[in-house]
Amino acid sequence: MNYNYGLVYPSQDSFYNVDVTNNNFSRLADGIDAAKSGGAKSAVVVAAYNSKNPLKANADFTCGTGDCIPTLNSALEKVNEGGEILLLDGDYYIKTRLMVEKSVTIRGMGGNHSRINKHDDSTDIIMLYLSARNVNLKDIGIYTDSNASGSHGIFVVGSGSVIEGCRFKMNEIVGYDVYTNVYLSNLGGHVRINGCVFEKYNDDRYNILSDGNWSGVVYGNYCINTESEKQMDVKINLNSNESWQNMSFGAQKSKIYLGGSLKA
Repeated sequence: MNYNYGLVYPSQDSFYNVDVTNNNFSRLADGIDAAKSGGAKSAVVVAAYNSKNPLKANADFTCGTGDCIPTLNSALEKVNEGGEILLLDGDYYIKTRLMVEKSVTIRGMGGNHSRINKHDDSTDIIMLYLSARNVNLKDIGIYTDSNASGSHGIFVVGSGSVIEGCRFKMNEIVGYDVYTNVYLSNLGGHVRINGCVFEKYNDDRYNILSDGNWSGVVYGNYCINTESEKQMDVKINLNSNESWQNMSFGAQKSKIYLGGSLKA
């Protein structure tokens, strides 16, 4: 039933009344604000401070030039389970890890365009921590290339995660072999990693590091030297024979290690 939502509808003989018109516009604006702020949503749009996409003007949240973690946490609270967070083009700087505790998709506009950067002031050894099951990360840049402290780009705990079309950039500090682009935790599970680009300065560290027993597919990825732009092997270190037997690799130049020893 339509109760007119407090709006005043003029009759045929009514003359123009600026107070009535302004009151109607005010009530419409209040309704739009209430719709934007109320309840969970299946899709949430987040803009960076330097986003150029026209959607920025209507984004649900906008990050500033400092730490984006509070804003990204608000977006995670707002989105429905199974929903999607769209990161517009631009730079998102984080000082602490982003805890993804809900089964959602976080999608960017391409690994070169929607960039999650480790903040210069960050000392956290993890950037994105995926504790929920069935988290999808797609078309996002994960850049640890900031200061002298290393970090894992993505730490996967929940099974069923998909990491697709992302671009990783690892800092140039050597001697931190434990740090990697994707770390699969000791809890084990199923994962799919495909169509990603890994950038690094040297061949010292693994791109994917696994603890526990994992299954899934790792295919169609590419590793490049940041300075020379020459192709390198995608380096993957597995922890168990079960992972070696239950994971499939293909359509990429790679080296597979088992417990640090070259397997294939």
